[in-house]
Amino acid sequence: MPTPEPPTNKPPTSEQCIEAATAACSQWGLQPQSIEVLNESENIVLDIGLRHGRHRVMRLHRPGYNTIQELRSEMVWVEALAAAGVPVPKPLAALDGNFYVATKVGSQQRYVGMIDWIDGAALGGPLDPATADATVHYGQIGELAGRIRTQSAGWEAPDWFVRRRWDADGLVGPDPVWGRFWEADGLDAGQRSLFIRAREQLHQELDALSVEPDRFGMIHADLHLGNVMASAPTGNSKTLTVIDFDDAGFGWYAHELAVALHATLDTPDYEEAKSAMVAGYRRAHRLDDDEVRLIDTFLTVRCLMIVGWLNDRPELDFYKLLPDLAAQAATITDHYLTVGSL
Repeated sequence: MPTPEPPTNKPPTSEQCIEAATAACSQWGLQPQSIEVLNESENIVLDIGLRHGRHRVMRLHRPGYNTIQELRSEMVWVEALAAAGVPVPKPLAALDGNFYVATKVGSQQRYVGMIDWIDGAALGGPLDPATADATVHYGQIGELAGRIRTQSAGWEAPDWFVRRRWDADGLVGPDPVWGRFWEADGLDAGQRSLFIRAREQLHQELDALSVEPDRFGMIHADLHLGNVMASAPTGNSKTLTVIDFDDAGFGWYAHELAVALHATLDTPDYEEAKSAMVAGYRRAHRLDDDEVRLIDTFLTVRCLMIVGWLNDRPELDFYKLLPDLAAQAATITDHYLTVGSL
């Protein structure tokens, strides 16, 4: 299989994405009736419309982030989660039995994957504050995170399995996975100094944490509201499905909770959402008080990570949020350095 080229700064157009998706559909033996671009962020997500009202989801994976071995590892874990009863989309193999094929998308080579369609809508946007409608689901989100942990803790990965590590270096090391947030464009001198001091203290704190299986294992790692789909209501609740395992890797289980909670930081529902999430988690898996206390630390990490992530992606619409999110990160970081908790 060809190796995708390193990323370019020029994203493909919608027309190029649809053209590539049309060609790739033949690898799955599909004859699409319609193709619509649903999301153009890093991975490009498309709705593949089939006969009789059926749909599939195609992802054109961003070049340069996950290798083919990492992508295959993602699919193996998603299949294992599904077998354990965690609600996730089913990955669909191409006609040759592989889950990924390589195709040309504009000037780029990208890997293409296909998954089942999930009815419903995301609980929010990737960087949007949580609404009151979303906050009521935090008990369910916590339970989902706990179920993911239960599967992860009892699962033995294949020998060839490779995913990134969200450890001290991966989160706040000299070259973190999501970018050098302390060097982001537009930071003032105070923010830059604050982020450098926070990075040093956070790295020291995280480096001292246990990475034994009782605290550290496979996590989704990006469980924001945009990656939780809600179906039609059943009684007083909705069925939630976890999507998009692109960032899945080995990390602290407390980090998973902080990522999910980040959307509530500047809302009046933060404490309620946190309590509901922790209670929901404990319905599925043990969560001790030390891990609950670590949520504040990982919320600080998440705020800084987002600054680094946005800074490296000026082509995205989200980039305009960088000044506001840098200011939020500065507030949270200052609190962490002076008080140690939120």
